Amino acid sequence: MMNRREWLAGSVAMAAARVALSAGAEQQMRADSPKIGPATERTPVLKQYEDLQFGVSFHFSMNTFTGNDYETGGLPANTYNPAHLDVRQWIRVAKDLGARYAVLTAKHMSGFCLWDSEGYDYDVAASGNKTDVVAAFMAACTEYGLRPGLYYCILDPHNEGKFDWDSAVPDGYYKLIKHHLSELHTRYRTPFYQFLDITWKLSQDQRWEVYRLIKSLSPDCLVVMNQAFYQSRRNLGRICEPASWPTDVINGEDTLPPPEGHNPRISMDGKMRYLPMEAWIPTGPPYKPMPPMHSWFWRPGFQTQDAQVIADAYRVCKQRNSNLLLNLSPNTSGELPDEAVKTLRHVKRLIAG
Repeated sequence: MMNRREWLAGSVAMAAARVALSAGAEQQMRADSPKIGPATERTPVLKQYEDLQFGVSFHFSMNTFTGNDYETGGLPANTYNPAHLDVRQWIRVAKDLGARYAVLTAKHMSGFCLWDSEGYDYDVAASGNKTDVVAAFMAACTEYGLRPGLYYCILDPHNEGKFDWDSAVPDGYYKLIKHHLSELHTRYRTPFYQFLDITWKLSQDQRWEVYRLIKSLSPDCLVVMNQAFYQSRRNLGRICEPASWPTDVINGEDTLPPPEGHNPRISMDGKMRYLPMEAWIPTGPPYKPMPPMHSWFWRPGFQTQDAQVIADAYRVCKQRNSNLLLNLSPNTSGELPDEAVKTLRHVKRLIAG
């Protein structure tokens, strides 16, 4: 067993290594920044992403325990307390369904982090279940052969001090965003995909800085800046909204690709870019406080959409040259509920048929 002196020495060494890595990454980022940006041609990484074709995301966080998709982080950390957390079950179900990549809500808008973030007290380490969900998720993806990705929400009333969809983020919180993303991309090597939500709260310069920060730490990681529901329904992935730029993939939230199929050659910043599309589809029922959106998080009475609806979305995406990112919602026990698993098995049969 390690004594306290050995433990302290190890902690100091790890901290020094993190600082050195961060400084080196920042120096390299400054040197390479003019070259870093979304692709103008189909790269090997983008081809690999398109070939994966089908992924799942998991919405699981403080919201799951309050029943509020738009949880603002006003409750104590110990409100989060899954009794039977089973991340392996999530990934096993996804694998059985045929998914090839998976994305975890590492931090949603409540500000609650599913990992023990250094110098931060609103995370799993302060909760009723101290499991590092990000680490468990990465391990399960490795075990079942799925490519791992992470979700991070920019909107964060807990850290911004107010709930405002459109206001610029305060300087202190912007530093925290960079700290969190640096931590995720150094501690958990290496996500192939980083999803950023509500990016219009960042300035154009900040979005570029965050994009390049992620690329400096995970060079082959795809950075996906969500366009959000109404924007997605308006443009169907035919363009990229300026407030969601730069991005490596056009994300359509709760939106299927256009009838003519997605054309990845899209003009942005005076250049023709190669931007694949991903339809991000929730499997939950309509979210009554905000119709016509669907629910992302589990809550009491949650009922998964009909299997035929989900299977049809899969086929439409395949026919229209788009990836499908299907959202699944673990419950307060920390598992995908039996009714969802049963529906997904039916989806698998429909897809296979």
